[in-house]
Amino acid sequence: MDGIVARYGDMLSHLDTIAYTVTLPDSGVLSIKDAVGRLGADLATLQGPDELPRSTGSISLYQVGNGIVTLDWVNPGGDRTEMTERLAGQGFRHWYVSFDIEGNTSMYARYGQVEGYLHHPDPDPPPFTRWADHLGPLSPYIDLLASGYDSEDAEARVDIIAACLAVVELESGVRLDEALMDSPCSALPIPL
Repeated sequence: MDGIVARYGDMLSHLDTIAYTVTLPDSGVLSIKDAVGRLGADLATLQGPDELPRSTGSISLYQVGNGIVTLDWVNPGGDRTEMTERLAGQGFRHWYVSFDIEGNTSMYARYGQVEGYLHHPDPDPPPFTRWADHLGPLSPYIDLLASGYDSEDAEARVDIIAACLAVVELESGVRLDEALMDSPCSALPIPL
């Protein structure tokens, strides 16, 4: 685990902001064409697959095994995040991690109907609940994720973004790295 977190820590020095999803079907294949339909987008607007430059005006879609990876080169707000959440649902396992240059990080996971989330630096739980109560399927990683928060007693021991990306890799088997980000992909134009 330490090696995976360290590898992501090194990679993050080259990224300012990103939103990353991995969606895997419980059976069969989720194709790019199927993903575009789940996203509610017009298939006619899909570009590629080619080696396309990273663009803040589009979401990059990669076929990885039987699932889909999306990369959004901005830390999206409302509409863009809601769009990629459409990939989640019954019959799918879905992970989302986004971060910005200031270190604000969000993580969301949904396995069918079971979901969990994390926000950093402020866990933002409702009154009378601990932030860890909302981890859902991410709960097995509570110790790792907790080590990414500063406390009254100690500073964070790991970079929370690296920890979140490590959890996605361990759960999905999909590694976010330069080879993936630089590989041919399709692009779906999305207004900012």
